[in-house]
Amino acid sequence: MATQRQPHGYRHTAAVAAPPTSHRTLRSPLSAPPGTLINRLSGVTRRLRRRWELGYGAWILGGLVFVTWTVLVRAGCTDRLDAALTVPVLPPRSGRGQVLEAVSLLTHPLLIYTAIAVAAVVAYQQRMRRLATALVTSLLGLPLQVGIATWIDHARPSSAFADSLSYRGFAYPAGHAVAMTVAAWVLVTLTRARRRPTSQIRLWRVAGILAVAVTCASQWAMGLQSISDLIGGVLLGATVANLALSVGGTEEILASWAHIGLPSATVDKRAAIVYNPTKFDDLSLLRRRVESEVLAAGWQPTLWLETAPDDAGHEQTRRALAAGVDLVLAAGGDGTVRAVSSELAGSGVPMALLPTGTGNLLARNLQVPLDTDAALRLALSGTARAIDVVRCTWDGGTERFVVMAGLGLDARIMADTSDDLKRVIRSGAYVVAAVQNAVPHPFAVDVALDDAPGHADAPGTPAEHRVVMALLGNVGTITGGMTIFPQAVPDDGRVDLLLTGPNRITDWAKVGAGLLIGQDVDGVSHHQARRLTLTTPEPVPFELDGDPVGRTRRLVAEVEPGALHVVVPPDPTRPSPRPAQVTHRDRHK
Repeated sequence: MATQRQPHGYRHTAAVAAPPTSHRTLRSPLSAPPGTLINRLSGVTRRLRRRWELGYGAWILGGLVFVTWTVLVRAGCTDRLDAALTVPVLPPRSGRGQVLEAVSLLTHPLLIYTAIAVAAVVAYQQRMRRLATALVTSLLGLPLQVGIATWIDHARPSSAFADSLSYRGFAYPAGHAVAMTVAAWVLVTLTRARRRPTSQIRLWRVAGILAVAVTCASQWAMGLQSISDLIGGVLLGATVANLALSVGGTEEILASWAHIGLPSATVDKRAAIVYNPTKFDDLSLLRRRVESEVLAAGWQPTLWLETAPDDAGHEQTRRALAAGVDLVLAAGGDGTVRAVSSELAGSGVPMALLPTGTGNLLARNLQVPLDTDAALRLALSGTARAIDVVRCTWDGGTERFVVMAGLGLDARIMADTSDDLKRVIRSGAYVVAAVQNAVPHPFAVDVALDDAPGHADAPGTPAEHRVVMALLGNVGTITGGMTIFPQAVPDDGRVDLLLTGPNRITDWAKVGAGLLIGQDVDGVSHHQARRLTLTTPEPVPFELDGDPVGRTRRLVAEVEPGALHVVVPPDPTRPSPRPAQVTHRDRHK
């Protein structure tokens, strides 16, 4: 039975599984291209280094530091530090005293370790054996602390809170500090390794630091522990926590988390992701985020397709279509988006955007979040909107664009923009390139709108126009939030044209100010057409969606209405989605 699709109004809440590794197009994004031994070794090295950083190296280093500090404490080297930071006497029945004692009771090691034990039982019941192992291992903090404290036999300082439950036992290392550090360290490390949004990672990190700081402060203010005792407790707690993570296996724990909520039944749907590896410092970031957001809905394993230096995604998208996928995620910059959208145009297969470039122009114009996690959530719950694609034909070939194209100055700026500089100052790199082209070269151009020759200001009257750039747009806004085409709508069936030829710096200032505030400016003309032709007497540089293409004397742009379906946030002002249509698979049956 044929599978049905809703190209305009596409909704799905399903997920994708980890990429297979038996074939190049199915390999994990951590894999290097076949034949590239250096890349393969580099990938293995990254994984080993990551495991060392999150496990073995951390607890071994922490253990050495703790042993060193313990030797210093036993030798009396920290006595002056403790004497200099002696707490003033605080009456136990005072308001501050009662608050501190309450904090001390709430952070008591027995309560903390009991909570960890309960969490271990829950993890085991949910078949998260690795996490349960790590949590059980972290419980070693209690016997280790008691054993070391008994061996060191370091007496507690005199305190007005000597009758408190927290005063029991020896002083070094501080039991409260060990327990709270273990709990906070495990939680924060797993949150960081799980690649959650930066704001969440920072929030948990701050919460963990505050929890340890408040615990230590209450012990010190009550006179229950000296500073050296607390430092030793934190060091031992960090060592135990990293040992627990190493034994449990951080990567394995995260993999088991990804399977929580995985449905018992799968659906007959599959997604592909076309990704540009140069846009990611760590390709495991992309993999983990995709898995954590989409695995639970039960889709078939994801088809992972890596772009190449000489192919921004055309061949990869064709492979995805040949595999009959139901969704293609474009993870890269504007070049990757253009390549994927060019191949998907007319296929009925929706495209979802995971913007990671500098401009991200289509994502910005369609209100797609620039945050990777938010974009992934949208890809799984948004609506597929049909937008236009513009087919451009020039002296040397034919390609499509979805955002904009340009002849003249705009293309020169794109060609002179340094990729290395874009990585550092992002959109500011375009400003640097614009300054380098501060004295543009005007050129002559003939314009034909809908196959009718026309003057820039009076369509229908043949004429030659002198401009410094001619811009074509499918959407209105470009980098920096500047609206170049105020009437542009990505699904109106028309391509917008802007012609301008300022001669002086003051003219450029007027043009820029006018575009920023949305006012008409002398020397700037806007036009719309279903098909337009630009002809120049000499070859002029041109670009498509920010990528320099070459030079041409003739450029023909023709709109393909509603040819591409892009997953976007729901818009209550738009009409309801159209009835379902056949999928890519149906057309091959």
